Amino acid sequence: MSDKLFSEIEKGADLKHADTVDKSAPKIEEGVEIKKVDRQGFLNEVKKGADLKEAETVDKSAPVIEEGTKIEESKRPQLLEEIKKAAN
Repeated sequence: MSDKLFSEIEKGADLKHADTVDKSAPKIEEGVEIKKVDRQGFLNEVKKGADLKEAETVDKSAPVIEEGTKIEESKRPQLLEEIKKAAN
């Protein structure tokens, strides 16, 4: 860069005043109170564990295959052989 450009940068510039309205703060509704969290008490409670009740579930995730459906042997190996023969 040229010396002229550096000297202009070093001089700086006169800036106009700009008014800003900061709206980034969280909006907390009136009457809302924020309590301090007892982290150690919470962690101790979690470490202590809980007695869980047994739950019965009905697993319906298995696929439904209609009666009489048959699975044939894959024809892919024969197809690959035909492709190999045709390529030679």
